[in-house]
Amino acid sequence: MKLTSAIRRVVLCGLGLFVLASCKKNIPSDQDSLGEDVVYNTNIFEPLLGRNSFFNNIVNIGQNTSQPLTFKIVNVRDIDGQPTTLFNDKFPVKIWKETYTGYEKSIEEIESKRKTEYRPLLEIMEKSGNINFWGQSANSNFVKTQPDSGYVFDVELTNTGGRRYLRNFRLKPLRERPYEPSFKDPITGLQVFPYAFVSKMSGNMRSDRTNSVLFYSDIHVYFNKLESKSPGSKTLTISFLDSLNHTIDPKKFAATDWEHLVHGFNHRFENNKVVYDVAYPIPLTNQMTAYTDETGLYAYMQFKFLRKGDFGIVEDNYFGLDFGIYEEGDWEIQFRFPNESPKFD
Repeated sequence: MKLTSAIRRVVLCGLGLFVLASCKKNIPSDQDSLGEDVVYNTNIFEPLLGRNSFFNNIVNIGQNTSQPLTFKIVNVRDIDGQPTTLFNDKFPVKIWKETYTGYEKSIEEIESKRKTEYRPLLEIMEKSGNINFWGQSANSNFVKTQPDSGYVFDVELTNTGGRRYLRNFRLKPLRERPYEPSFKDPITGLQVFPYAFVSKMSGNMRSDRTNSVLFYSDIHVYFNKLESKSPGSKTLTISFLDSLNHTIDPKKFAATDWEHLVHGFNHRFENNKVVYDVAYPIPLTNQMTAYTDETGLYAYMQFKFLRKGDFGIVEDNYFGLDFGIYEEGDWEIQFRFPNESPKFD
């Protein structure tokens, strides 16, 4: 009788341990949560063709969603719902593999810091959700631009907790503007105004004939893409014209730092013009250097000369231009004085 009771206790104990072990085995492991609190701060993207556009820090992730998340662009389509394969194709783009500093001493040194990769025009960063538009290789010959309604796409979110979709993002590219400042309408592509104006100017500049004060409107800036002399040629030429379209000798701007005017190389004076070998785009990155404005978004160059003023005091005379050129080739920037030339003497 005692033996039977002992056996019964052993059996019950074993059953209890088996049940306990089974319960532990069936307890579900922790799962990541995927809530409704992943939000983009914009769902309309309007990049300019011909330039790379990076939309960073555009995703807000709340506390109800576990990280890391994986982001993926899916279901790209025209505005009428028809699928498009345009963004499956890959195009050559230049990627920085080393940091650009602005202290590079040659074109070769700059190019050694870049490499060519093939990327889709529309790309999402897998872990951050940031959007890149590699528009450097795109143009309006094959990409729909405004006023067309453009493209629609969805973003797929996944983690170990599941999958969710953010829908109906809009991609509405704008037409190319190969340079800035520009009055080319990015929707119609029409040149609204043929020239731009300088960005900065001293108050000391006077006209040659009437000794009048020169204003911003007295200097017109033209950007001209030249016919390349050789395949792959990349230069930037600076010239100055008077009211009769005669060239002004650039050496009259004698206080100009020609060596460091732009981040170019092998500068030379040819036919009353200044020519540089350069790498494009200008500026090369959105990083502030000695060759850019305070934001780093535009290159900056300044032309300067000294002249005695009315009271015999030596005065700084200068004007400067914030600018960008985004299309490779041989370009010329012309500064025209349509009314009177500056008074140099």
